[in-house]
Order: sequence, then structure tokens, then C-alpha cells
Amino acid sequence: MEKEIHNKEKEQIPFERFSNAEESNENYHSSSDDDLLPGSHYELAIYETYKGEYYGTKAKINLWDCPDIKSNQRSSAIIWVANDHWMMNMMGAGFHVYPRLYNDTKLHFFAAWTADNDKSTGCYNLQCKGFVLVNAHVLTPGDVVGPVSTYNGPQYYMTISIKKDFRTGDWFLYREDLGNAQIIGYWPKSLFTNLDNSANIIAWGGHVTYKKKERGPPMGSGHYANELEGKAAFMKNLEIFDEKGESHPLIDGGQFAVIDKDLKSLP
Repeated sequence: MEKEIHNKEKEQIPFERFSNAEESNENYHSSSDDDLLPGSHYELAIYETYKGEYYGTKAKINLWDCPDIKSNQRSSAIIWVANDHWMMNMMGAGFHVYPRLYNDTKLHFFAAWTADNDKSTGCYNLQCKGFVLVNAHVLTPGDVVGPVSTYNGPQYYMTISIKKDFRTGDWFLYREDLGNAQIIGYWPKSLFTNLDNSANIIAWGGHVTYKKKERGPPMGSGHYANELEGKAAFMKNLEIFDEKGESHPLIDGGQFAVIDKDLKSLP
């Protein structure tokens, strides 16, 4: 994938705490379906691997907000690590604007997981027992992040990764745009029914949700990819981790695009 150098001041993305992100991991389930109103439409544009044996992924994610989003809408950029049927066992992390969850229209960092396609397990951020926060000073799920990119103006990003730890078998979440990789926290392997050894699907991309009769919110910048960087939102420097924990760029032909796939549930 294309490499890129950014000014150091743009690598230091500030963030503010969101109160819900500081709550303890109590017994609480809040699935994607619980959070959305009936009749919502889900659309996405992602890059997905063919089924294989994967141990994590890394991506550099362009940061965009969505200030005019409606209260019952959502716009997200996310990396997924999954197994079994596409959403059955899944963990993901990224950035979204989600007024129904945070009561604002700011861009938030988030983490999510489920072990049964959101039927009775999983949640966002720290709303349930699941994701274990290790270093709150690096980044906490639920944090507001900024500054954000502007059309034909300054571009900002964060690089995050999900990687299996071979000592514990747990899945760790890192921030990787601060020099050395910094641990944010981890999902214990005990959360999942079939992610003990590896995942068989990795995906990267964006999705939006909105009422079917409404105009949907922008995905990323709201502009098509052919406008290129500075105008269209991007993910780049995509890598996959192998069984030794080493990262590799994507292999040509090893992934495929999925666009406007209307799914029942998404994080």
C-alpha cells in the first residue's frame, strides 16, 4: 500500500473524554439493533478478505466529522476482525458520529464486539463486561477526537490495529501513530466462541445508517474516491498480521469490495 509522511503536529491528535467512556464494565448488553430505531437502512462500502487464517490488521484512518447528521443516523469508519458467519463472532474499532449513543454530533473513537451477532452479547466501548481498558491516556473507547479533516484542506488521521497476543490468546487494540505502538486495551479470548486461534475474515471501510425514507448522512467526507485524498475520505497502509505476529501488506487479489450491502446489524 502507498506510504505517506505527515507533519508531526498532525500526528498528535488531541481528544476529550466522554463521560460514558469512563464507566466501569458492568453487566449490560447494548447491541447495534438495540441502539437503532425500527426501519433503519444500513449501507456500507468495505474491502473484505476472502476467508483465510488471520491474526489481526492495521489501518491508517482519515478522520472526518458529520456535523449535520440527524439524531437517528450514524456514520462510521471501522476495521473488523471476525470469524464464523460474517457477524457472529466479531470485534471492531474505528471512528463514528453517532448522536443516539453520545448525544452529540462529534467524532468519537469506538470499540465494539459481539459473540452472537448482537443477539445477547456485546456492546460499544465500556458499556458492558468485555473490552478491558489498559491505557486510558493513549485513547479510550468513547473519546471525542479532533481536529478533523476538511475538504481540500488539512488532513488528519489515526492508525489503529487489532492483533492477537500469542502469550494469552487475547485480542489487543493498539494506537500506532505515536511512534511506537501503544496498547489501548484488549478483548479477552473468553468473550468469543470461535476466535481462540484465529479469525477468518478481515474487513475495512465505512457504513451509514438512516431511516429508509430519509436522505442518508455522508460516509466519510461524503465525496467519491475518485476525488482522491484531501477531498475523499481514505484508509491506507492496510496490513494483516500472520501467526508470528508479523505484519504484511495486502496481497493483490486477496480481497474484494462490498458496496451497499444491506445488513441486519453492524457495529
